[in-house]
This record gives sequence, structure tokens and C-alpha cells, in this order.
Amino acid sequence: MKRRNGQPDFEISVASTPDNIPVVEAFVEEKLKERVPSEDDRDSIAIALTEVVSNAIYHGNKQDPNKKVFVRGWIEAGKVRLEVQDQGEGFDPNSLGNPLDPENLMKDSGRGIFILKALMDEVHFDFSQGGTLVTLVKLIASKPEAKE
Repeated sequence: MKRRNGQPDFEISVASTPDNIPVVEAFVEEKLKERVPSEDDRDSIAIALTEVVSNAIYHGNKQDPNKKVFVRGWIEAGKVRLEVQDQGEGFDPNSLGNPLDPENLMKDSGRGIFILKALMDEVHFDFSQGGTLVTLVKLIASKPEAKE
């Protein structure tokens, strides 16, 4: 597991089984609850995180329970940064079709990256460490400091 930019505020790793998707979502939601004041921001982060973890389990690790999905998060002044890493083969995000093209509108898949980019302020893919490392950044309103 690759670590970036200091120790995360929280982290979790799970086996690549679909029943772990809500486990990760609940874990991260609990960590964000006190430090991300906007419910809309928390919802956007939860939807994006669920999409990335689902892709890591289904597409990256091919539901192999011997492979892990690693999630790390940093909550900083004005932003939340999440990293999701799988142990799969990686993929070429440029090879995916545009979900808004007429020939793709009725397809059951292919909208994940489009959704991520709509919900998050930054989405980055790194394939240099084996598998796929997805970094999501959401700019947030800082929680006001308590007045004494």
C-alpha cells in the first residue's frame, strides 16, 4: 500500500467482496460526520467513494477475496482527500467511451468516471504502483471554530 502526503486521518482495508462496499461507506461517513459540515458535500463524497470502491472490487480485483481494497482519507482545511487503491491490473481511463454519446446512452455501465468528475473537484488515476490508485478531492466549507 502506497502512502502519500503524510499519515492519513483514517484508513481501512477490506477484502474484495461486494458486501464490503457499505462497510467502507459507513466507516468513511462516520469519519466525515463531525468535520464536514455540509450534508451535500458528505453525500457527494459518499456517492463518489461508493463508485470507486465498487469499481476496485468488481473491476480491479475481480471480486477476489484474497485481494484488498485500501481506503485512506485526509480532512484538511477546506478539502477532503480520499485515496482508493486496488491490487488489480489497472485500466486506461482514456479508452472509455463518452457516456453522453448517443450510442452509449442506454448502456448499463461506463458512467462511473463521468459521475466522479461531476461530484468531485479533482479526480486522479495512478497506475505506477500496480493496480489502480484513485485520488478524489472535494473542496468543502470549513467548519466554524467554536467560540469561547
